[in-house]
Amino acid sequence: MGRHKKAVPDGAFAERLAVYLRGLRERSGKTYEAMEPFSVATFSRADSGASRPSWRVVEAYVRACGGRPSELRKAGRLWQETPASQPAADAPADGADAWPEPDTLVEPHQLGEVMRIARKACGDPSLRGLEVRAAQLGEQLSRSTLSDALRKRGGPQLRTFCVFMRVIADYPGSPAAGYPARVWAEAWHRVQEGGGGAAAPAVGPGRPSAARGRAPSTGEGRRRPRLLTRPWAPPGPLRDLKDALHDLYLAAGAPSLADIAGAVRLDDSLAAAPERDSVRRLLRSPQLPPNPHDAVAVASVLARMAGGGAAVAAGEAALRARNLWIAAAAEPPYGHAVADLLDPIALGVRPTFAFPDMPATLPTLTPYVDRLHDRALLDVVRLGVGGHSGIVIARGAPSTGKTRSCWEAVRSLPADWRLWYPANPSDTGQVLQALAGAGPRTVVWLDRIDRYLDAVQGVTAQRIHDEIRQALSDTRRAPVLVIGTVSDSARMLTGEGGEELPNAAALMLIEEAGVNVPNSLTGSELLGLAALAHRDPRLSLAQATAKETAVQFLASNHGAHPVVNAYSFHTAVTTGDTDTLVVGARLLHETGRPREAVAWYQAAAEAGDSQAVRSAASLLSESGDLAEAISWLRERADAGDTHAALEAARQLEHDGQDEEAITLYQRAAQTGGKSQALRSAAAVLRRHGRAPEALAWLQGRARDGDEKAYREAAHLRWTTGDREGGLRSYEEAVAAGDTTALREAAEHLQAADRVEEAIEWYRRAVRGGDKVALRPLADLLKAEGDLDGALPYYLRAAELSDVLAMHQAAALYRLGKQPARALHWYREASRHGDDSALLHIAALHQEAGRIDTALTWYARAADSRIRDAYREAVWMLWDAGRLDDAYAWLEGRVDNGDRRALREMGDLLREVGRLPEALAWYRRSAALGSRYSLRHVARLEERWGAGSA
Repeated sequence: MGRHKKAVPDGAFAERLAVYLRGLRERSGKTYEAMEPFSVATFSRADSGASRPSWRVVEAYVRACGGRPSELRKAGRLWQETPASQPAADAPADGADAWPEPDTLVEPHQLGEVMRIARKACGDPSLRGLEVRAAQLGEQLSRSTLSDALRKRGGPQLRTFCVFMRVIADYPGSPAAGYPARVWAEAWHRVQEGGGGAAAPAVGPGRPSAARGRAPSTGEGRRRPRLLTRPWAPPGPLRDLKDALHDLYLAAGAPSLADIAGAVRLDDSLAAAPERDSVRRLLRSPQLPPNPHDAVAVASVLARMAGGGAAVAAGEAALRARNLWIAAAAEPPYGHAVADLLDPIALGVRPTFAFPDMPATLPTLTPYVDRLHDRALLDVVRLGVGGHSGIVIARGAPSTGKTRSCWEAVRSLPADWRLWYPANPSDTGQVLQALAGAGPRTVVWLDRIDRYLDAVQGVTAQRIHDEIRQALSDTRRAPVLVIGTVSDSARMLTGEGGEELPNAAALMLIEEAGVNVPNSLTGSELLGLAALAHRDPRLSLAQATAKETAVQFLASNHGAHPVVNAYSFHTAVTTGDTDTLVVGARLLHETGRPREAVAWYQAAAEAGDSQAVRSAASLLSESGDLAEAISWLRERADAGDTHAALEAARQLEHDGQDEEAITLYQRAAQTGGKSQALRSAAAVLRRHGRAPEALAWLQGRARDGDEKAYREAAHLRWTTGDREGGLRSYEEAVAAGDTTALREAAEHLQAADRVEEAIEWYRRAVRGGDKVALRPLADLLKAEGDLDGALPYYLRAAELSDVLAMHQAAALYRLGKQPARALHWYREASRHGDDSALLHIAALHQEAGRIDTALTWYARAADSRIRDAYREAVWMLWDAGRLDDAYAWLEGRVDNGDRRALREMGDLLREVGRLPEALAWYRRSAALGSRYSLRHVARLEERWGAGSA
């Protein structure tokens, strides 16, 4: 339990926030000393209630206490409700310096003034105190530089100004608290462009210049030593070594690197003489020094510098440093180098199926087909390469390529990155240890991450969740990437098995980091599959056989497939292997060998494959051999092949030989009971004005026991105007056991605007087991305003994988203020290929106040080319007061080659009145062919010329 502390005074300035933070700390049992990364004093002030701490401190406080995302959001709301500074009643007396808002700064001297006002308001902290506070925040701010910036009237340099404002904002009662860091950077740039400073070159409309980094040095002379912050290192002897050196460094009074290096050079008894940069790496870098001699030398010198205040003598310090270095060097390296990972199967990637006599040159995996969701995975990987930590979890149905997609993303990392994966996935202790030891440029690979976050793991699941959050939030360890997968059928997501669902934090982690992996390939992905098919016979087979489900096909166990080896056509015919014959025909057709393909199709048809009949006939007709096709079909029909008779009739009808077509249709109906043959024969007779003859023939077929003839007679009667007679015939069909007749009658009644009768017939169809009638019935009830009656039918259809029903059910739940259920069904629709559901998922998160999560879903919708995704995302950020984030988001889309974002940026800037910048973005969009942007260019140029812009 943390140490006792006086209660927050009643009526304290930040009372509610302070009480909430203390409650989190008391629950966690942590002391201030055990909380990272800020000092004891900073965390103690944060929950004192005397002032509003900076958001960075509040966020670190909550995370250090193991707070869940929901608790972090609540802390954020309390922080926002707390004013940034004391109320006006406590403001300085008349004559005191007034606090200028950042957007009022226009002259260089005002930058120095705002620094002096902020410092005075915080009790004039010493320059040394400011330097130490900056080091605690991970920044460097030397006293000499700060002293010069506070004295001169020309204005400070950019870095000095921004770091000072960030540091001073952390003091109690600071007027600078609550301002984002970018506000001060923008103020500095605005002053330089509009005041006495030289303007930096622009790099694009509305975008900050990359050249506006640190200003040139002004020759401030010798700088005083800057306090080095304690480096992060993984638990073990390396961390002990780094901690020991840093403790000696502090005990010695934080001497400069040059002084340490100079003292080492003067000691001839030392085996090494590390230069200044080597000393800095020893004290600041998380890496192991290249040899023990440098560590021993620095430890010895620092121990002597510490004098009587040192905890150990120089000899003892040197011995301890040497032993710790040896122990750290003996530790195995973290995980594996990405460049050495040659076996994706060890990471959980499913191997592509093999077949007998497969060429030895074929790899375990087929060439990878790029997919749309890869962009989201690569975005996180690029984030890591850029120095930022991140997490991504590929989520989808089994065998949809989740793990393979993650593997392909990891392969794009630089060679110096390392990846850890569990050798024994059931060893959760191993996972905890790996997460705690993940440092810069490392990947923690957690295939089937639900194994570690599921409630069945008990307390361990929460610990793993907390370790993931800690690894990602600790900036000293960045960049760390956590890459995982989860199946939609995972118990923790479905709740099946009777166990309690995991806590909201684990589910929210998957929700925030999840990237949906669709069940099937899209049109563009199928084109990619076709382009690669020639490189691997297994891809060619998947393209010909499975098409949209090629990924599942490749991951399944097919055993030997004869088409892709020397298995002969004659063997397939002899054994009656129709699958081989059909697949072989497809491959022959696609490779430009239609005559051979026809022979394979015909052989499959003669072996009993009904689909091959039509394929063979169609291929012959396409080749201009209609007569040959009909001749072959007649032969098959004469031999009793009903499918051949039906196809021959179709070909004859298409060729205008209706009488022969009628004869073959009737033969197909008589020999095979084909409903399509009944309807087609009746349609041809009716077209020739012989409807009574058609009806008499159908009634005769019905009397002979063909139950489908009743339905076709009913259809004929209805379409010829005898609607009541048609309904009587439909009743006869139902009595004969044809439940499809109920739905067909309902469709006719609905088209005739006999709604109440249609609903009753649809309901009878559903009660009779007709699953296809579920959604039409729900649609009709919804159209009539009976939403409560429609929902159960939508849900029944949705459970049968009806995507449109999923979408409609979600919409009704959303209308009924049940967002959790709406979100579930929209996600299901998205997983089944309904990209429009992405926009609705984003909107639901937006309505719940989860802005960043909503932004992720809007980005996915934009990737899927859903209209309005950009506009909705941008105005969401606008409504939330995050205009800069809106600009940044659109700029990121532009940088990724997204042209539509150009015009949306123009729209946004136009709406907020920044017309010159809007015009620049519209011009860029118009140059790429956007007529919409071209019209706005013309309008703005006209207004500009008139002086109204």
